[in-house]
Amino acid sequence: MISGVLMISLIYWMCGLMVVFPPCAAVAAGFTIEGLLDQWLGSESITFIQYHMRRTAVTCILHSMLLPGYVVTLMMTKPWIFDFLDVHYHSQASTLLLLASLLPSAVVGWIVSNWWSSGWHKHPLATSLVVYAPNNSPDAWKSVAADINTEYRRVDKFISGVSSVYRVVATDNWLMKVTTYRVQLIHLRDAVLSLEGSHITQGPVRATPTPAQQLTINVMSVREGVPAFCIRLSSVEFGELELKAVNPIVNARQIVIQQSLSDLFLETFTKTIRLNPTATPPSSKERQLCFGCMQTPANVSLERRCNATGSSTGCQECRCRPMWCVSCLGKW
Repeated sequence: MISGVLMISLIYWMCGLMVVFPPCAAVAAGFTIEGLLDQWLGSESITFIQYHMRRTAVTCILHSMLLPGYVVTLMMTKPWIFDFLDVHYHSQASTLLLLASLLPSAVVGWIVSNWWSSGWHKHPLATSLVVYAPNNSPDAWKSVAADINTEYRRVDKFISGVSSVYRVVATDNWLMKVTTYRVQLIHLRDAVLSLEGSHITQGPVRATPTPAQQLTINVMSVREGVPAFCIRLSSVEFGELELKAVNPIVNARQIVIQQSLSDLFLETFTKTIRLNPTATPPSSKERQLCFGCMQTPANVSLERRCNATGSSTGCQECRCRPMWCVSCLGKW
């Protein structure tokens, strides 16, 4: 009998962990809270702030129902447990146990209903936005939310992570940490980012055959009333976040940031190119911007370095004008 209870408990809480921390297969198939309730939650890409207000609210409610769901499951599959409690401990022990398991759900339901009835301005995310609002009216957070929604719709935003369990989002002016139950944000103009530590993780062989460096970054604000928080991301993504940051990222601990394979190749490629002799193009050929990035002047010239054989298969001199910079040519 005890083994049956343990088996049911193991299966139930394994399913519960999949609800709280959905695996990649469940996320891809859409078997998540976000996927099953997408019609009610709305579109994240259009109304990012309102979407996560609704998402965090429904997530808190559903997760709080796991405990009473476990008690009800035992009552239906193993009723002898509650008969035993009623006989040996208290005549209403099973009822009291069920009511006790419902208490967290009742508290969470009351909090969420308070958010809903107030027009979401009592939601923790709305409270965070009020700090940046131009006035202190109850709906002042909506103007800030509209700005964030507009920036999130742009294609040049930085996103680290693929699910709502943990993500780091950086737009032109905002840095946001999205977790299961809350969204923390800070204006990049006020943000002070500092590297706090790093560790090496080894993922599945097929996914990440080489160890990955995970960086821990502390995010603080010079504005009063904005709490600090920490974000984690891989060293490969660090460069993209650095491009979004307004202030330089402090590395007081002198943490060595590992480069990706593509970055290592570009570094080696550039060093090799610099060993070649310098070419001086004819004065008639005006140097133009790089064909790839259109930002850096073209600084690579292709010249023949082999002996012509006189046949059609022999190499020929390249008469093309410089069109690429070293970085773009290496990436290509």
